[in-house]
Amino acid sequence: MSLRTFFIFLVLVNVLFFAWAQGYFGAAEEGREPERLGRQLAPEKLRVVVAAAASGKQVAEACRLIDGLTPEEAQRLRNETQDKAPDLKLTSEPSEEMTRYWVLIPPLPDRASAEKKLVELKRLGISGFQLIEDEGALKLGVVLGAFNNEEEARQFLQTLAKRGVRSAKLQPREKTVVKVQLTAKGAADSLDEKLRGLLVPFSAAILSPCAEKH
Repeated sequence: MSLRTFFIFLVLVNVLFFAWAQGYFGAAEEGREPERLGRQLAPEKLRVVVAAAASGKQVAEACRLIDGLTPEEAQRLRNETQDKAPDLKLTSEPSEEMTRYWVLIPPLPDRASAEKKLVELKRLGISGFQLIEDEGALKLGVVLGAFNNEEEARQFLQTLAKRGVRSAKLQPREKTVVKVQLTAKGAADSLDEKLRGLLVPFSAAILSPCAEKH
C-alpha cells in the first residue's frame, strides 16, 4: 500500500468515526442530551392529577315536619326564619283537622292564674298543652289534648287524673280547623337546634322527622 493510499484510508476512517460519534448512523452515546431528554419525558409514564375542589366537603341536609300551626302562625314563623335563620328552607301545605273533643282545663279567671297553672302542669310532667289566647268563651282555658274519638279522650282524662290533674274536663267540639304543615330543610348538624329556638313562641307546634321516600 502506498503512502498516498494509506493517508486516504486514515481520512476515511476519521470521517466515519466522526459521523458515528454524532449519531448520524442512528446510535448515540449513553448519556448524550437527546437520549437523556427522551428518558425524562417518557410520555407513556405521564399522569394527570386532578386537584381537589376548593369548596370543601358537601354538607349533609336534614328534613323536619312542623304541624299544628294556623296559617297566621305559619306566616309568623316564616318571617322569624327569614330574619334569624335565612339558611333554612321552609315550604308549606295547608291541611284540615276535625277535632270533636278537647280535654281541657276550663278558663281561668285571669292571666296570672293561667300562668300559674301552666307552671303547675310542667311540674307534674305534663307536656303538649296550649293556652287558649283567642277571644271567646274558652279564653285562658288550657287545652291538654284533642281527639276525634270520645273513648280516647276519656282514657286520656283518666290518665291525667292519675298524674294529679283533677281540674281537666271533656269539652265536645265539632269544628273544622285549617292548619298548615311546614317542611323545614337545612344542615343536619344544626337544623334541630335552630328549629327548637324558632318554635319557642309556638306552643302548639309539633316537630317530627320527614317521611322517608322509597
